[in-house]
This record gives sequence, C-alpha cells and structure tokens, in this order.
Amino acid sequence: MLQELGKTSQTNSLWYGTQANGFLCYKTMQIRLTVLLLIAVLVFNGCTALEEAQRRREKRILEERNADSLMLRPSKATIEIGTDGLRSVSDHYTLTFAEDLHGHPQFDNAQKRAVFAQSALGYMESLYDAMNRLFGFQPKHQIHVRLHDIFQGSRLRAITTTHYSYGPHMKSIRGISMDFPLAMYERHGVRAHELTHAFTNIYFLPVWFSEGIAVLIQTEYAKGGTHPKYDSLKRDLRVDLDGVNELENWGGHGEGGPLTNWRYRYAYTVVAELRERYGKNFYIKVFQLMETDALHQRLEDRMPTSFLVYYLSKAAGEDLVPFFEELQFKVVKLTKEDILKYIDELHHQIRRRP
Repeated sequence: MLQELGKTSQTNSLWYGTQANGFLCYKTMQIRLTVLLLIAVLVFNGCTALEEAQRRREKRILEERNADSLMLRPSKATIEIGTDGLRSVSDHYTLTFAEDLHGHPQFDNAQKRAVFAQSALGYMESLYDAMNRLFGFQPKHQIHVRLHDIFQGSRLRAITTTHYSYGPHMKSIRGISMDFPLAMYERHGVRAHELTHAFTNIYFLPVWFSEGIAVLIQTEYAKGGTHPKYDSLKRDLRVDLDGVNELENWGGHGEGGPLTNWRYRYAYTVVAELRERYGKNFYIKVFQLMETDALHQRLEDRMPTSFLVYYLSKAAGEDLVPFFEELQFKVVKLTKEDILKYIDELHHQIRRRP
C-alpha cells in the first residue's frame, strides 16, 4: 500500500513536471504573441496617423484645385510665414498656432506648420475675396485667426469675436478674432460661417439675422450647411409666453438649449425667404444702405429688429413690417427720423448714468 502510494506519488510528480514544462512553453508563446500584437498595434496606429495626415493634406490640395466648387478664385494676397511657423501673416489675416497644438503630430516642427499656414492663408484669402464680392464690403481690420486643439473645453466650438472701442457718441471696431479647434477649422462650411460673422458683425446686427446670414452663406455658397431650411415659416414658427417669435430671445453662439437647432434653421429660413423674394443682390443693397447712413456706429448695443427692418424695407422697395408681424416679431414701422430720435435718447440716457 505504501509502495503503491509511492508509485502513485512519483507518477503524479512526473505528470506535474510535464504539466509545468507545458505551462512554461504556453506562457512563452503567449508573451511572444502579446509582443507581436503590440508591434502590430503600434505599426497600425503609426499607419493610421500617417494616413490621417495624408488625408488632411489631400483635402487641402483638393480644396485648392477644386476652388470653383466653393465659388473661390486663387488669391493674389501676400503671405509671410514666420521663422518657426507659429505665426504667419497675410494681407487680411494673421494665423497663430495655440500652445496646445505645438506638440501635435501634424504641427510638431516648423516645416509642417509652414506648409499648413501657406495653404490655410491662401484658402482664407480666397474666401475673403469671395465674401467681399458677395457682400460688397469688407472689414477694415485684419482678422486674427487662432488654431487650437481644444478651445473653451471643446473641439466642436468655433467663435468669431469682434472687439469694440466706445467713444462719447460712437462705437467703433478695434479688432476681430476667430478661434477654431482644428477639427472645426477642417470643415470649410464652418470657416465660411465664421468669416461671415467677421464681415457682418461690424453692423451690430440682431443675433438672429447675423446667424441666419452666416448659415445662408455656409449652406448655399460653401455647401457645408448643417441646418436645413424649414418648409414653412408659419407652420414651424415658435413663440414665447408673450407670443413673440423665439428668435428675438436668442443670445447667440454661447447659448445652448432645446431651441438652438430650431433657431439656426428658422433664422436661415427667414433670410433665405427674403433673398428669394428680392433677388441675389438684396443683402448687398441692405449693407450699402447701412454703410451710407453709418447709424449703426452710434448704437451702444445690437441693432433692434425694427431698426433692421427699416433697411430691409428700403432695399426691398416695400414695407416689410407686415411680413415680420405675421411671423410674430415685435416690430414697428420706423422712419429715419424715428431712428435718429431713438439714438439721441439713448445717448442722453448714457450721459445721465452715474
């Protein structure tokens, strides 16, 4: 019995030894497979990064070659690339790489930044020329474009900011800046949208009209729209508790909420409807009238909708107050004398402030 136990014990010992050797071989193979998989992943990721960089380069080249699809022409602007490529200058822009892009694989040396800046500024200058033709005017200030990896905590938030100086009776622009996360800059529709703001913000327009014009350009010229028109202005109308069109309560880019998408779409539908009724040059006429009067420069804040409707009516050759009243905008019919009186009263109130 003891012998048998001994034999059994020896047999078990040999079996466990065999099992241990097999286990070691298995572990060795597993480690080798893991190493091979890691190498494959690294190679794949490297290839993916290279493919992504190549895709972006091809996209920029395609934009330059196929510029007619965006109604663009080659620009004759002068472009100067900084030595380190971090800041470059053209006739109407400066382009700066924010600090969080300095280590980005696409921009981690001066040559990569220089190639990108040359292409980007060439495109933006062509877009600038197209906007000038569309609107019939251009900003007097250079536009400062800053590229980020993340801007204000997001890769999906591009913003155009107009900086003002305030005098006793006049508001003037002292600068314009545009901030793009790289992911947003890559969308040509977004670039067109933000550049529209850079052009039209000089008139201190109501938010809804400013955004509606920007979506119009983004959608119908740059073909990069994400906010389609509504089929019916009346059927898709939304009003607040006072019965006023919800567009009048819009604070702009920074304001989120359930009505945001509706506001972009409805504002676009309104400005597109007016353009369809009164022709492609309708808004050129509107801005020419504003520029001639220069009354917008005497406003402390954004232009009231009734103020805007005064110019829309003059450009249309008919009173558009009924059109806006039907859409539940809170508007009244104004004359130029009414506007001048409003501005004088506004300045009087400002002077009386402590």
